[in-house]
Amino acid sequence: MAHGRRHRTAIDRIEIERNVIEQFLMQSKTFIRNNRKLVLKILLGIFVLIIVIVASLFVVDGIENRDQKRFDVIMREYVTYSSTGDRDKMKKVVLDLEDFIHNSYFGFTHRMGYYVLGNIYFDQKEYTKAEPLLRIYAEKDTSTIFAPISLLKAAIACEEMTDLKGAIGIYRKLDDDYAGSVIADQIYYNYARVLAEMNDIVNARRYYNKVISSFPESSFAGLARARLFMLGAQ
Repeated sequence: MAHGRRHRTAIDRIEIERNVIEQFLMQSKTFIRNNRKLVLKILLGIFVLIIVIVASLFVVDGIENRDQKRFDVIMREYVTYSSTGDRDKMKKVVLDLEDFIHNSYFGFTHRMGYYVLGNIYFDQKEYTKAEPLLRIYAEKDTSTIFAPISLLKAAIACEEMTDLKGAIGIYRKLDDDYAGSVIADQIYYNYARVLAEMNDIVNARRYYNKVISSFPESSFAGLARARLFMLGAQ
């Protein structure tokens, strides 16, 4: 008897589900029949949207390919002229990179344009131009290994411009966001050194000790020990 009840319950459930589906289909047919113009507009809108999305993907892909080719040309010139020391040609490379940044809007090459140009200015000791470009790159590409390197150079640029507060702000961000990066030892060492310059001796000692304890094999650990000794002698 129990088996029969379970069997009837299953049949009833199937019948109910089938009836619900049939009812939904009937209601859908009625709605379409009574609202043909609206349904056609909706379908046309969906079709147009699909066309726009597909076209946009082709456009974006075309722009990225164009930017990639132009960036590759600029980088080949950069490698050639930086190795030969041709300053006039390097000026042209800088102008080309500036134009590339201003006339590209997204993608890997657009972001790398900021990084490369920032590093060129940094190497040329034009720190006022290098610092904002390096920071912009780090904001645009937070997840790459180049982001902490870029911020570290931006902080050093601030130091070179005697903007110690600006440097501290960047080192604080590096400490918060990139403590696990491959350059963490240098980040902590530089942070401690600038803190000492600003007479924040307590925190300077803390970060020097952090270098020594966390990176005992690093060359910065030896420098940190020497700096701690000098602080103790003051």
